[in-house]
This record gives sequence, structure tokens and C-alpha cells, in this order.
Amino acid sequence: MRIIIHAIVFSISLNIVSAQETNKAGTSAAQFLKIGVGAREIAMAGATAATVNNENSMYWNPAGLVGVKRISVTASYTNWFADLEHNYFGLVLPVGDDQSIGISATVLSMGKMEVTTELNPTGTGEFFEASDVAVGLTYSARLVDFFSFGATVKYITQSIYNESATAIALDLGTHLNTGYAGLKIGMSFSNFGSKMKLEGRDLLKTYDPNPNNASNTEVKSNLKTEEWEIPTNFRVGVGWDIIGRYDAAMISNEHKLVAALDANHPNDGPENLAFGMEYMWRELVSFRSGYHVNDDVRRWTVGMGLNWSIPNSLAIGVDYAFANLVNLGDVHSFTIKLGF
Repeated sequence: MRIIIHAIVFSISLNIVSAQETNKAGTSAAQFLKIGVGAREIAMAGATAATVNNENSMYWNPAGLVGVKRISVTASYTNWFADLEHNYFGLVLPVGDDQSIGISATVLSMGKMEVTTELNPTGTGEFFEASDVAVGLTYSARLVDFFSFGATVKYITQSIYNESATAIALDLGTHLNTGYAGLKIGMSFSNFGSKMKLEGRDLLKTYDPNPNNASNTEVKSNLKTEEWEIPTNFRVGVGWDIIGRYDAAMISNEHKLVAALDANHPNDGPENLAFGMEYMWRELVSFRSGYHVNDDVRRWTVGMGLNWSIPNSLAIGVDYAFANLVNLGDVHSFTIKLGF
């Protein structure tokens, strides 16, 4: 029965994705929240709603965090285009066998830029900085053997020069193991929260509302700025363990093959699909690939990973991903993770 119910939900979600497209590019703030984290997930084109079960679950689907069985830390670096640097950090603390708590931080930074004005178009000699930061707290629990739930609360801030904007957001996720031929279903709703509005000292101005009254000068005022929504996204995905050790369609102790499909419904762009595959040999070496459908910027992605683990001791993993952003150039992502 649970397979039928979730199959119906998934079918409805795909119908939503296949509905008439709308493109609302430029209508939401905090666009850095749409940059994926984790080289493994990026190499699979972000098709991870049903397959992610590591520290990066805090970004893709918080329900998957319960799959982390030991104290773990991860750090990811992506050399984004236009000299931007995207970094992600995560710490996971398992609580018993069926619960996990995690802390994550995402930082998009750039180098110093020179201030220009109408009178000094080539620069004033003064420099300013801009950065975007999101810090999250995640809780995930396995409610029954085949179903888990997770939630992330995030504090988001964007700053440029002397101005900044903040927001609070919530991510929700579920994960279902159907128990049938290695099929899994994952869903997540990301960045549901408050709007962002720039504020800062450069928006404080003085004016004279009545030039004929000499005693009413330099009245303090604020330049009005608009509020902007943050980029919410509804994601539903299917993962299939084609080959694996346990619940896969075909059992193998040496080989693992996973296929995944995600459908995305963002609030500021057209619906899109992501396909991903991962092959792993003896849980040591992984090869991955993915493809984005109906995406103006992203197409093919590839990557690989190396893992080394000592039972009941240290585990080390290194992942790499390559993505071509069409007219924006190539992007390289690196992730290192440690388990204790």
C-alpha cells in the first residue's frame, strides 16, 4: 500500500513539472542558495532527493541525514564563474541509530572591488566587498524502518558594501524506501521563509522638505528598498539501486550501480529535470555522471570519488565533479569528508 500511495504522489508531482513553463528569472534574492553542494551530488546533476544519505543531505534533502552513522565533517569548494568562490561546511552528530543532528554553513565570496562613481568611473581608490552566507541547523529521524523525515532551519544573509539583507528559512524533506527492487522516493521543499530587504547606512539620506523654511533642513530619511522572495524549490526524486549489497534489484558484494531522476519546481524559473548515475567498486572508487534537462545554463556533469574506511575507526573520502555552464565556462568542485 505504501508503494501505491507514494507512486501516486510522485505521479502528481511529475504532472506539476510538466505543466506550462514560466520563467521568473531575477525575481528572487539569495540566488546563491541555488548553487548545489557536494562534488558527489553535483556530478550526478543534483538528482539526489532519493539517493543522498551523507553530510550534504542538509542541503538536498534533510531526511537523508539519518543515513550518517558516525560523527562526520565535510568541506566542499567550488570555483564558481566570475572569480566567485563557493564553500560549504557540514558537521553531523548521530543520536542513536535513528536520529541525526547537523550544522552546515554555505559561503559565497568574491574578491575586493573598487568603488566607482559618475565622477570617477575608473575607480575612487576605495574598495568594498560582497558575500552571501547561510547557516543551518538540521534534524533528521527515521520514524519507521522504511520512512524518514528531516528539517533544516537556516539563517540567510547577503551583504554588499555597507548594506545587508537577512532572512529565516525552513527546509523539509522525506525519504521512503519502498522495499521493492531497490526503489527509493525522496521529496524536499527548500527555502520556505521570509523575504529579504536591503538596509544599511548608505541608504540614510537627508533632505529639505521645505526650502522656504530655514529651520527645517537636513531631515533624516531612508531610501526605500523593495522586499524580495528567496528562491524556493520543490524537489521530488526516484532512486534505483540497480546493483548493490542489500535491497538492490541485483545483489553484488563488489559492485554498486545507482540511477536517479529528480523533478524540480522552482518559484523563479521553469520546471526542470535532472538525471544522475553512480557506479561504485568495492565501496572504494566511484564514477558518476548526470544531465540537466530544460536548464538554460547547465548540461552534462561528471565526477569521481575515492573512499577509504577502517571499521569502527576513521573514514576518509575525496570527491571531484566537473560541470560545464555553457556560456559561463567550466566549474570544478572538490569535497573532502571525514568520519570518526
